[in-house]
Amino acid sequence: MAPLASLSTLVALALLVGSSVAKQPNILYILSDDVGWNEVSWHNPDMITPNLQELADEGVVLEHHYTNSLCTPSRSALMTGYYAHKLGRQRIVIYAAQPAGLTLNATLFPERLKDLGYNTHIVGKWHLGFCNWAYTPTYRGFDTFFGYYKAQDGYFSHSQYGGFDMRDGERVAWEANGTYSMYLFADKAIEVIDSYKDREDPFFLYLATQNVHVPLEVPEKYTDMYPDETDEDRRKLIAMVTAMDEGVGRVIQALKDNGLYDDTIIVWTADNGGREYKDNNKPLRGYKGSLFEGATRVPAVIRSPLLESTPRVYDGLMHIVDWQDTLLAAIGASEVAGDDGINQWEVLRAPAASPLPEPPRTEFFYNMDFVPGVGIDGGIRVGKYKYMRGLMLYTNETGPWLFNLEGFSKVVAFGLTKYNIVPNRLATLAMLQNVAEGFLECKTVQMRPIFFLLERSVCHVRHRNIFFVSCNETGNFDAAHLKLLITSRDHVKTTIKIPNTHQYITSHHHRNIKI
Repeated sequence: MAPLASLSTLVALALLVGSSVAKQPNILYILSDDVGWNEVSWHNPDMITPNLQELADEGVVLEHHYTNSLCTPSRSALMTGYYAHKLGRQRIVIYAAQPAGLTLNATLFPERLKDLGYNTHIVGKWHLGFCNWAYTPTYRGFDTFFGYYKAQDGYFSHSQYGGFDMRDGERVAWEANGTYSMYLFADKAIEVIDSYKDREDPFFLYLATQNVHVPLEVPEKYTDMYPDETDEDRRKLIAMVTAMDEGVGRVIQALKDNGLYDDTIIVWTADNGGREYKDNNKPLRGYKGSLFEGATRVPAVIRSPLLESTPRVYDGLMHIVDWQDTLLAAIGASEVAGDDGINQWEVLRAPAASPLPEPPRTEFFYNMDFVPGVGIDGGIRVGKYKYMRGLMLYTNETGPWLFNLEGFSKVVAFGLTKYNIVPNRLATLAMLQNVAEGFLECKTVQMRPIFFLLERSVCHVRHRNIFFVSCNETGNFDAAHLKLLITSRDHVKTTIKIPNTHQYITSHHHRNIKI
């Protein structure tokens, strides 16, 4: 168990309400879908995002905030504080007809908040499983849910493959048909906020917008705001960002109208980089689905009166897994179960001292997977070095790559198509390969039996002997002579083929690990 709240945090909370007994602040966490680096006004003055800009002008802009490169992995990491590859959710996303979900062994952020007296609400996109009610939001720690389960739907029809996907709790919200989703989600979020006027109990509101995921659909009044954009897809996309920004502004105004604005920690971030549309991640390289910076380094901002000397920019590394520990510290929680996250609240709360302290985070995973026929597919950051290997989704580029990201604060140094390549590439590449294996040792086994090992003890993991499987999927991989048959949520049957023979060893495991 890791201690979180510092004395300065507790004093700040007390001063916020003018009392020695601090009211815990509310939390509004806004996660927008597929918004690229170049699609917010503090990176691109041509973008119309005045409400996000207001947060940036009053808060801390996070210039080195990282996520996974796709929806489900990022949301899994956010909700648990664990890297997606420790949850079996590192590969692609959960598809519409796929019987899968975020493992029920994980304790989610809203569950932890409920233990601390918070009311919890989700509005918008879930995308962490709905094959069984147990995987849906109101069974995972949320008191209320209004939104959709899948990766994408029509913005007005709320349907895909002939299935209508909009729920109010467990009820199908047929009345939503025909209304633009950002309007629906802003209305519902405002309804939640209005219910807390003159109340003392704190809330956590997770607003996960559909914008700007495909399909590209937006009311015409927003495209009219960009008459000079000649690329029609790009014009729709940036108009969708502005529509999202307007909805966020309405929600923030509701906080102000109810006297809750200065009692609320507001976080806005994208879930991953933008899709392969003109200039959306410029000047970063790549698009969602790869492990390049354009897919994983996303715009983000935090606003709260608890933050000192704002506005300012934080240049330290931060990963989406850090938010659970960071926000728990921000609300004065004394401790949290160990995970992959790092508590960054103190460096966000107070301006950097002189001389500069060591940053809390110096390394992280971009992702880590094992793909039959490819091998290790993933990337890591260690200090100024970034190491990647595998097949990049959508672009079909292959590695390995090794980049020196020194001088990272000057984003213009990256260019759209290349980075600074390490001069002594072979020596540093060998070093990073060893680091990659070192990362895998012991650090990837915290959620057994999601990981099945074929040699030695659990603290001697090697990448050629690891398979990552989700909580209810079946794998049949010849590369390591392993078959995984998931017979139920809580029971796993593992069949190991003895190499060079026709013999198999079968063992049974029961999932009884809670994190």
